[in-house]
Amino acid sequence: MTLAVLAGLLLVYITFSITYTIFARFLGFSGLIWGVQFTEYSLLWITLLGAAWVLKRDRHVSVDLLTNRLSSQTRKYFDLAHSLMGVGVCGVLCWYGIVVTWGQYQRGVTDIQVVDMPKYLILVIIPIGFLFLAMQFLRKFFECLKEIRDRRNQSPGERVSYGHSNAEARDRILETGKN
Repeated sequence: MTLAVLAGLLLVYITFSITYTIFARFLGFSGLIWGVQFTEYSLLWITLLGAAWVLKRDRHVSVDLLTNRLSSQTRKYFDLAHSLMGVGVCGVLCWYGIVVTWGQYQRGVTDIQVVDMPKYLILVIIPIGFLFLAMQFLRKFFECLKEIRDRRNQSPGERVSYGHSNAEARDRILETGKN
């Protein structure tokens, strides 16, 4: 939650920075000469600070055209595979982000613009963001695993649930017809 609040504060900064610069130029002033530079940095930080928070709430954009037609049990296996792939990809990107950020720090690389910034301070959010994303995917993986295990331990009569898709409704009808 703290990272999402920080992302929101950066978004407020971007909004006011751009608004101020537009009005300052309209009135004939130069505006914030460093505003664009820090807006660029903020866009990277907002994305990686908010991604894990959005994933935790299952609010990422997804195309569920295919998965909505699957049974709830099959969909759980897809979710399990999706979470496992997410852990792997985010883990690799986190590790690579650590290597690159550490390399930038050791070499003392500076981003030379209006305000000279050490490059590692800009890039440090990459391993942090992907670490939190990997942890959220890992949490989702264990939740899916638990749901699959719990469903296997239930008797067929207990498996009837009130789902959200046509495939789940079809499964309920088929299961109640067998009883």
